Amino acid sequence: MFIEGTYKVLYLDLKDGEGFLPVGCLTSNSFSESLDMIDSTTRDNLGWKTSRPTNQEYNVSFDGLVLEDNISFINNTYFNLTIAKRSRTLIDWKVNDADYGSGYITSLSNENNIDENVGFSAEMIGYGEPINQLNFIYNAYATRGVADGGVIDNKKCLLNYIDNII
Repeated sequence: MFIEGTYKVLYLDLKDGEGFLPVGCLTSNSFSESLDMIDSTTRDNLGWKTSRPTNQEYNVSFDGLVLEDNISFINNTYFNLTIAKRSRTLIDWKVNDADYGSGYITSLSNENNIDENVGFSAEMIGYGEPINQLNFIYNAYATRGVADGGVIDNKKCLLNYIDNII
């Protein structure tokens, strides 16, 4: 079965006292990760390049439509996003209740085409490691189980069990 993108809603806590609110008129959002690599050399590489992983990072990009009202009590508006970016606020984000993290809005732009709704694009660079609810619950369960003298025999089976519950 596939996941419908319509139901993957991005919520932001802009630290303005409103808590998590959805991005108003969200048209798309995406999550990407990357890993920095440094070149290395081994004696037995036979002329092939080798490398080692170092730092990781992630980005959350999203697009939406600019609302007529700058202020909304139920959505994060383009106006709210500009304030968070300009004040360099470390904000929290989540997609539904499955993925969480923190980050800074690093770019924000709007596009004004004739006879079209005004749209905007934003990108956020992650701060620290993103959290996935399934991994979070599994890690907590496994840590507790091992601390109590148990053993995790089949990680995939346990992950499937937890996934079916949540």
